Amino acid sequence: MGNYRNFTTVIYCIAPWAARITEAELVKQVEFFKHYVAPDKVYLETFRSEWASKEQLDLCKRVFKDHGIAVSGGITTVTKDLSPEDSKRQRFYQTFCYSNELHREHLKKVVTYTAENFDEFIIDDFFFSQCRCEDCQREKGERSWEEFKLEKMREVSENLVIKPAKAVNPRINIIIKYPNWRESFQETGYNPAVQKDMFDMIYTGTETRHPVETEQHLPHYLSYSLMRFFENTKPGKNGGGWFDPYECYGIDTYLEQGYLTAFSKPREIMLFCWPSLYNNKVVTPLGFRLRDLDGILDSLGKPQGLPFYLPHDSQGEDHLEDYLGMAGIPFEPMPEFPAYAAKPSLPALSPSVFVSASALKDPGIIPKIRSFINQGGKVIASSGFVIESLKRGNGIEELSSIRFRGRYGDLDEFQISRSGSSRMYYRSGERIHFPILEHRTNSSWSLLNAGRGDQHTSILIRDTSGRGELLTLVVPDLFSEIKKIPREALTRIREELALGDIYLEGPPQVSLFCYDNGTFGVYAYTTMGAAPDWIKIHIKGTASALSPIVTDHSPAGPETGDLAPLYNDGVETVFEFRVEPGDYQFYRIKP
Repeated sequence: MGNYRNFTTVIYCIAPWAARITEAELVKQVEFFKHYVAPDKVYLETFRSEWASKEQLDLCKRVFKDHGIAVSGGITTVTKDLSPEDSKRQRFYQTFCYSNELHREHLKKVVTYTAENFDEFIIDDFFFSQCRCEDCQREKGERSWEEFKLEKMREVSENLVIKPAKAVNPRINIIIKYPNWRESFQETGYNPAVQKDMFDMIYTGTETRHPVETEQHLPHYLSYSLMRFFENTKPGKNGGGWFDPYECYGIDTYLEQGYLTAFSKPREIMLFCWPSLYNNKVVTPLGFRLRDLDGILDSLGKPQGLPFYLPHDSQGEDHLEDYLGMAGIPFEPMPEFPAYAAKPSLPALSPSVFVSASALKDPGIIPKIRSFINQGGKVIASSGFVIESLKRGNGIEELSSIRFRGRYGDLDEFQISRSGSSRMYYRSGERIHFPILEHRTNSSWSLLNAGRGDQHTSILIRDTSGRGELLTLVVPDLFSEIKKIPREALTRIREELALGDIYLEGPPQVSLFCYDNGTFGVYAYTTMGAAPDWIKIHIKGTASALSPIVTDHSPAGPETGDLAPLYNDGVETVFEFRVEPGDYQFYRIKP
């Protein structure tokens, strides 16, 4: 049994640090980490442009094991120039050129050395091919770069990593860590569709950092959604989530990575990296929260959400699932299109599914959608999916009267339509840029309109077919502007996209996390201008109370009082409570 019941806490140790640390200094640093985050395990790196000698590895392993910390190995596939001609190659971050024999032999040497010293190692997320040197161009030939890179890294995985490692250590457990840029994998050779069956395990990068002060595009919900995507990629063999303290301006920016990683029910929580975290102010609150999260996870079942179909090697409307997830819609991203089931009992079955433009990577997507709807399913399609489908003429016209003429509008007035009730109107504080999708009245029906002045357009459109329906959600061109949609209109969207018996009413920038044992949680993000607010939780049918899930480490102390319903109208039960930015709250629904 480790220090935590629901996950193993791990710290990654980079090779340049391992190559220089003294025993006395290492003992001092171990005591710091044991006090604050209680690590169960470390991944000790053998190579990252430079080597950690066997003597240094043995020293580190001995000290760690003396302190009850398990040790596995690690590799980062970056290298300094190996020959004078390397200076002519443009290699981002000094990644390897896998068309160069000297580089290939060097990687095999690194892998063999690591497998001789450990029974398990993880490959950090520089295991990709960015190089487009003359050698790579010749080897690529007439293939696209995507085709070449995917096949190249499959071959490299097999011949330069797995076979050499297994040859010297048949017991070796090899883990490939995937980065937080899933939408770009195919352009650099990351190939989880194939590699998931080659490597013993996979791992997930959950680094989101500051959403603005970084060159990447990393909405915070990614720390949860990408974990779930990879859990569905290799069920039971996604080792954990890995995040770091870089570009985390404000401690909450760092902590949110840990919270959302934990909400996804990981096997390991990996902190990168040891020298960057030693004496770092973020470690103290993280350690306190890990103990609280461990206690809360005792009560949570398996994560659930609306399936969001993201085929491997796909790109399109990048991170839409994350911006909608941060607006209160719980998602379960998955690389396979689910089969329809009115009452699902397996993750591969669902009554609903969301498709964005990424789903068009699947050449059979329209027949799958048609079959799903005809059986009684509900497909929610993004405007990007519909617009691109109309351009391709792939048959979407058979499912909806929606057409796109290339027009856009800056809209700030919203109208909610409900059957049997009067229409309700709301205004946003700012104009939001939407594509304008036309539809034929009474062939398709609008559930939510947006406009300005005396012209409005639909942003939530319903079509029926067979026993099911197609719902089209028109999203702003800039996905971050979803949070500008008035809360009343946003709640209407949440209601329609709810997979099960629960949805959230309230401000944007609050996520809802649902589990299969009648538990759920909410988290309010610490974005610019964030302030405490009230939210309502709608539960279909009757619920007698919400029971808070708290631990001895919860900030407010143990609270046992149940929350009574605000009201029950015979259709649903509604509860209301206050949320504060940077705090999570979890509840059990009492029937």
